[in-house]
Amino acid sequence: MTDWKRIETLNGGGRLYHIDPPLDSEREVWFYDENAMLRVSSEGVLFTHDTRVDPGPAAVSARFTLYQVRNQLFVDVEVRGDKAVVRRGVLNGRSVQSLADASEVESLLARYRALRFSEGTPWNATKTQVTVREYRTESSQGWTVRVDGSAVMESMREPVSLPSREAAIALAEERIQAQEREGFRSYLVELMPAHFPNPDPKPVKGAPKKKAPAKKVPQAKPTTAHEAVDAAVALLKDLHTRVPQGHFVTECLDLETERARVASVERHTDFFLDTHAGRVGRWRAAGPRAPEKNESSWDYFVRVYGTLTWILDDQANAGLDMFYCGNVTGGGWSCLELPEAGDYDIADQAEATGNEALNQLHVFHGGWHTGCSWAFDQRVKSPAGEFAIIPFDDTLDELPRRVKPERIVPFGDWLYKRVVLLTRIAERNLRELEADAQG
Repeated sequence: MTDWKRIETLNGGGRLYHIDPPLDSEREVWFYDENAMLRVSSEGVLFTHDTRVDPGPAAVSARFTLYQVRNQLFVDVEVRGDKAVVRRGVLNGRSVQSLADASEVESLLARYRALRFSEGTPWNATKTQVTVREYRTESSQGWTVRVDGSAVMESMREPVSLPSREAAIALAEERIQAQEREGFRSYLVELMPAHFPNPDPKPVKGAPKKKAPAKKVPQAKPTTAHEAVDAAVALLKDLHTRVPQGHFVTECLDLETERARVASVERHTDFFLDTHAGRVGRWRAAGPRAPEKNESSWDYFVRVYGTLTWILDDQANAGLDMFYCGNVTGGGWSCLELPEAGDYDIADQAEATGNEALNQLHVFHGGWHTGCSWAFDQRVKSPAGEFAIIPFDDTLDELPRRVKPERIVPFGDWLYKRVVLLTRIAERNLRELEADAQG
């Protein structure tokens, strides 16, 4: 719980905007005043945004940028002669600008590293996320610049490729200096997905060594569709256990020890847990069983595991097709959801489109409102009792051509292939967040 009286005291008794502080530690608190402007109390000194900060005519001789990617925070320092401009802020949001002596920069950066800000470069926070710097004039004319690999991009112009990354950075700095002479001043710092290879920011000398990632549990390749279901579930259980930050599989949760984990990923914690109460922890006692006679791999999944609800932090979704479970904020941000009975009423869609044939579909995967869903086409069944799987969303008004029974891919094989792909992408994203948390 936020101690608002304490923060009001830090704000000199001024009124506050009661939204959780982006950063709240014993000696450093970032919070919002009653006008939703960011303020920073650092070691007892209160900093507010001062657009009149003037370091003098000296050009930028060095930049340093630290990030908390998951919390979307940054600390950006420009050294200009014997002065330094320090910006503390929310990525793509409010920031506070202040002036410091250049001699203070090293200790200031050390302070924020101790507050779990990770080492970045002024042009990228991770290998896959590059920094966009936006500048504006007093008339609100805007200009942006970013370095991605060895290319420089200004506003909406085409990328300019340079022989090296160093040459690209030099050009970007030259363009910033030219824009500043025209009256442009720093306005926003944000991150965007990279399009080119970028260096992995290295920790400074003497920084604590990061823990090596836990290794995957070895797993045999499945030979049947039912084994494929078990293998897909095992992959998700393993990732839930090995990477305990930035995501969770609802069915793996132990709320006695992991409630804080849920809250760290899904801010509407109580709503989420109430909505999915029947799914929480249901895999903890579940494991492979013998298939029943003539049981399809989908029916096997429902009988043995019931549901699948994988929730990710919104900073871990690069390269994944995401949606809100149940099409509701607080339902969980997911790329893979298998509700037991399905929560989509295909009858309404059949009636709205006038196509009764749509009633042959069973929507078994969430995301129907965003084009991220999947459905069984029940017009044709394979000899093993499996239905064809087709992409689905709520704009579908015609069924696709029927699939020949012998060409139908079993649900278990479809699920395993999908989980292998999604966990590979998600783990890469989650490792970046994990490295950020260890920074």
